[in-house]
Amino acid sequence: MDLRTILAISANKTDHLILADCLDRAEPRRFRLSSSTSLERPLDTLTDPAIEAVILAAGPETDYLLRLAQKHVPSLPIILLRDSVPDSEQLRQLRDSGAQDYLVRGQLQDPMLHRLLDYSIELKQARSTISELSNRDTLTGTLNRAGFRAHLERAMQRSQRYRFKTALLYLNVDQFTNINDHYGEQNGDAVIQALSQRMLSKLRSSDSIARLGGDEFAVILEDVGTPADMARIADKMLQAIAAPYYLEGQHVAIDASIGGALYPDDASSMSELMDHARSAMLQAKTISGCRFVAYSDHLQFDMQGTSTLAAELRLAARHNQFELHYQPRMNLERGQLAGLEALLRWNHPQRGLICPGEFIAECEDMGLMKTIGYQVIQHACCALNWLGDQQMHDVVVAVNISFSQIQDDRFITAVKDILQRTGANPARLEFELTETTILKDPSAIKARMHELMQMGIRFSLDDFGTGFSQLTHLTELPISAIKVDAAFVRDLPHNPQQAAVCSLIIEMARRLEIEVIAEGVENHEQVSFLRGQNCEQVQGFYYSKAIPLQQLPRFVQEQRFKQRERISS
Repeated sequence: MDLRTILAISANKTDHLILADCLDRAEPRRFRLSSSTSLERPLDTLTDPAIEAVILAAGPETDYLLRLAQKHVPSLPIILLRDSVPDSEQLRQLRDSGAQDYLVRGQLQDPMLHRLLDYSIELKQARSTISELSNRDTLTGTLNRAGFRAHLERAMQRSQRYRFKTALLYLNVDQFTNINDHYGEQNGDAVIQALSQRMLSKLRSSDSIARLGGDEFAVILEDVGTPADMARIADKMLQAIAAPYYLEGQHVAIDASIGGALYPDDASSMSELMDHARSAMLQAKTISGCRFVAYSDHLQFDMQGTSTLAAELRLAARHNQFELHYQPRMNLERGQLAGLEALLRWNHPQRGLICPGEFIAECEDMGLMKTIGYQVIQHACCALNWLGDQQMHDVVVAVNISFSQIQDDRFITAVKDILQRTGANPARLEFELTETTILKDPSAIKARMHELMQMGIRFSLDDFGTGFSQLTHLTELPISAIKVDAAFVRDLPHNPQQAAVCSLIIEMARRLEIEVIAEGVENHEQVSFLRGQNCEQVQGFYYSKAIPLQQLPRFVQEQRFKQRERISS
């Protein structure tokens, strides 16, 4: 039988001797006395999980020790050792201060002390069980919201006392309602249980996890060295979560977003730490895929989930912080530059270049894409003029056009005005549309396209084959080129299905006298296959990532050198 440790705190050594003899006579033997005449670190002593009960001699520090215990370990039984029996008022004060019972010197009897300790310890265990159940989520067994707040408060107190950092992570499952809608709530619960177990498997023993709501979790990481340590743990959790789940005979992929904040670096209070971690999570949700974002005071969200990102985007639009990088499109037959796709970047004053995945959705929601879209078209027209100055008159510049842009009543007039002011050649300007954009209002989009075509502007159909591909788009709309999505190029030439799809698209387009541009080309084998299929153009990292316009002359020179090398060999 494990011995129960009883801590005796008294400046009187006789108290320790009498208590030790009394406890040693217990049958069966079940107590072990730990003695202390003074406490140098009282909180550490009282919170020691090995201590089952405390016998505290009344003295000058009694009230302080009782308050300390009541705040940090309220379930710990504390029995006061007194010189006399307390009167009714003293007894009330004793219990209000957190003492569970009392003993009187000179009246100690073995059976009474043994029964008192047994009862106190069993009551403590019962209270701990009740508290544990009330602080646990019934579905996952993790902490619930009440348990989470209690654990976080204690973790922050330990951070202050021992001078280490505590990290708080907020996690939310993306589009979780789709799981419940398609597979039922029972399967949804199974996913939540599996997800919580995967998260637990990546945490240390000192960490704790809580389920705050249906698909929202919080993780408390104690003694975190640096922000990089927090990010590393979050990334491990995301990798575990991203593995497929097996539901009703199908593998289902789930994405999650995690935001994190550090105490005391990012916050000075519990409420502030929680707000900042949740703000970072909301920021992570604006980026597709499993993502972790650490809290930053540059881009943050308020408690309602709205963001100062919106204010920064409006400022960026006013101050023209958006710029274009250009990804080359290469003519495979000639090995020469044929076109450029203009890709938007936000040159943030603090964060540097930000790719569109982090802000485009917000711009669309705010209605900013119209304003930004006109800036992009103007930049592209200026780029055409610059290309002419560099004797690259035949290079096409392609601009992605969204539905909100092309359906704007001012779009035609604005494009005309930009062309007139810049003097750019409209025959070298190409607007890229997706089939999703066209399908939103086919007749209206068709009318707009014909108006723009009369100005000399050409069109390409982006992401061909990935959506609701309709051959009528190729026969009824003024489309000069189709872009084969990178999904059909990725495993060429080894994937026979992808090879067949690419070959069919290229042959169909050739018969319709439409150019084909293959996206996502990353290796020589893909280039060789596409060249053998008479694909006119390719773009991808095999040739170049998107680059600033000023780097283009060097790129063209390098390609000319490589072309001469290829011909001579």
